[in-house]
Amino acid sequence: MIEYIKGKLVSKKPASAIVESNGIGYLVNITVTASDSLGNIGDEVTLISHLHIKENPFGVVLYGFGDENERECFRQIISVSGIGPKTAIGILSAMNYIEFIDLVAKGNYLPLTSIPGVGKKTAERLALELKDKIGKTEQGISPPAVNSGKFNVLGKSSEIIHALMVLGYNRLEADKMVRSVSANAEFMNSSVEDLIREILRGK
Repeated sequence: MIEYIKGKLVSKKPASAIVESNGIGYLVNITVTASDSLGNIGDEVTLISHLHIKENPFGVVLYGFGDENERECFRQIISVSGIGPKTAIGILSAMNYIEFIDLVAKGNYLPLTSIPGVGKKTAERLALELKDKIGKTEQGISPPAVNSGKFNVLGKSSEIIHALMVLGYNRLEADKMVRSVSANAEFMNSSVEDLIREILRGK
């Protein structure tokens, strides 16, 4: 089991990163929150990791998180029957893990239904099965801060489209969703991470 990856950040996008360690470049699927906290290209970074092995077709996928709490939340989500890693990453990209825990604790599953792969029945099952496991937020933990980043409109749109495709949308769906927010006057003043959360929440 790979507990964490420590090395030079070679590439970073809202939904993935490449970290070079001992001459090997690791492609890691990450949450939007983890992406925002990674730092700059060339920095030495550490990602808490989860190795997922797919059986049919066979494949190995590495997921990365900003801290152990986020990873534990991810693992609890995929422990629920019928929910896979891609959906779990989508949930933790639409909201940070503290927000998710608060929703579960309150039994408020409706905000989850706007996330790709999470219908009403799945959201209800998440709230029901996880309430006793992660239904209490630890005191002293506050939601991760999100840094603002300014790009030109085309560059920012391309970045968001790529992230949405990694999260399971096709190109046409991603284009349509980006157009729905790019016309907003606040588009250029909002970070890529905030815009992705806005899209995933269906606002």
